[in-house]
Amino acid sequence: MNAVANPRKNKGIVFGAVALLVSAVVAAGAGYFWWKEREEPSQASKADCATAQRLVDSTKDIPSDKAGIEKWEKAAQQGRAQLKDGYLAAPISNYQSLAAMKAKGEAPPTDKRVLQLSDQANEHCADALVTLTFPPLAS
Repeated sequence: MNAVANPRKNKGIVFGAVALLVSAVVAAGAGYFWWKEREEPSQASKADCATAQRLVDSTKDIPSDKAGIEKWEKAAQQGRAQLKDGYLAAPISNYQSLAAMKAKGEAPPTDKRVLQLSDQANEHCADALVTLTFPPLAS
């Protein structure tokens, strides 16, 4: 006796396999998109980036006396608190701390370190189309 394949059963298997394949491709695409977005730096608003640039520029006004430096540091901290993107605030804070250390007479950071901080901050301002400029501190 010969077994005859049921054409309806075969169509169901093919349809199920195609549906499974399409679902797997969609899931893989969604997973890749999630993974890529998770690895990207947070994106700050244009207002946050403008505030960050003002905070960087404020390092030009650091006084040379100890009391003045402490007062400036408190004002800088209050300024950073205005930033909504905490990941942008981190390199700004580091830059301001290095500038304050230089004002206190400690060894200035290398230009390479300032460039690293600038690059980190600018990653967060890419979508806002703002480029932050960090003046060198080594001179």
